[in-house]
Amino acid sequence: MRLGPALSPMAAPVLGRPRAGRPVPDGVLPQPVARLDQAQAWTLDAEWSHGDGAFAKVPGTVKRYASVGAALPVGPVWVAFTVSGSSAGAVGVQLTDPFVNNPFANRITAQHVARFQSVGHGGLRLSGNAEFDGRIEDVQAVPMGALLAQPSDIYIAAGQSLMAAEAQSGPVDPARDYWVPRCLYVPGFTNTTFGTVAGQVAACAAPLQMTVASQGVSPAHAFALAIEKRTPPGRTVLIVACARGGSQLVGSEAGWNPDGTGAVGGTLYAGMVARTQAALALNPDSRVRGLLWAQGESDRSATMDQSYPPAFAAMLARLRADLAEPELPAMILGPMPDDAAPDQALFLQTQARLDQDSGHATAIPHVHYVARPAGWMSADGTHPVAEGNRIAGRLAAARFMAEGHV
Repeated sequence: MRLGPALSPMAAPVLGRPRAGRPVPDGVLPQPVARLDQAQAWTLDAEWSHGDGAFAKVPGTVKRYASVGAALPVGPVWVAFTVSGSSAGAVGVQLTDPFVNNPFANRITAQHVARFQSVGHGGLRLSGNAEFDGRIEDVQAVPMGALLAQPSDIYIAAGQSLMAAEAQSGPVDPARDYWVPRCLYVPGFTNTTFGTVAGQVAACAAPLQMTVASQGVSPAHAFALAIEKRTPPGRTVLIVACARGGSQLVGSEAGWNPDGTGAVGGTLYAGMVARTQAALALNPDSRVRGLLWAQGESDRSATMDQSYPPAFAAMLARLRADLAEPELPAMILGPMPDDAAPDQALFLQTQARLDQDSGHATAIPHVHYVARPAGWMSADGTHPVAEGNRIAGRLAAARFMAEGHV
């Protein structure tokens, strides 16, 4: 296959120009080539076409490629590509000269990021199988060696489904749920659909894989995008993904109870600590900056105001001790105010009282309650729509910054 002229790598990646509301990162490909505004550098097989700043493929009988020559540097190179409008088949990205196969392929509308270890490859290509019938809106190869060597500001995303967004709070919108190269995360689940490996640093782009397969938009993603703008140069934002839908904090069998017993008790807490400590070990100058917590529906009851505060206080005290961060800020992303479940009003009140400024006896220093606004309930009556989680993440970031934590 003929490749276009080779392109030279750029310096450390930064945000580039927008594409459909989403910044396309700078990298090896010049911005017009990466945004697919200019197709001259690309070689398109039959069934691929270019128009309106995107590549489109129609179904055929064999796999087809869209290729570009690019002088990739030696070291970690992550290739971001945005997929939309597909109803069948799958597409991935491969390196060429020499060939390396795509680490994953799918047709899901999202900005995907494939992680490669380059040996100085001479190009890359989109690989759409015979059935793939979607669009590619942008492609960029981002050298990641310098960023991955930087220390991280670590934020733990924990709780249950309002944080995990496993089967709810979708769909992902690439114009809002995109990747910024300084935003990274540690998945808690290996998902071959998205190329994530539990415990390996990946690009923080929705959907974040927490502890089971996730397909929605977590508020942790919007939090990371907002916090990145205030993070000092020379540091990255690293989300440690730990949430699990349906999980509990209260009781000996609760996964978040650090003193839990039985098959489940304490397991989520232990996993959170182990994953966070592993993230800290990646760089001696990294630091845990905060806990993002969205949990409590599974502990909701008529006596929640008595059972939940001591359980949360004990869990947070243990976490602060285990991570040697005695004043670790905790952001409680509150429950849905328009959830009609019994005892929901008590649930809201109980968590709000944990805020350091509530004046209540259960208030805890450096705990900040972030109330979710009404009006973003999904059809299931429990979980927010995707935009509701984005808003919650941005509100949590705004409160975190207002409190002077970053």
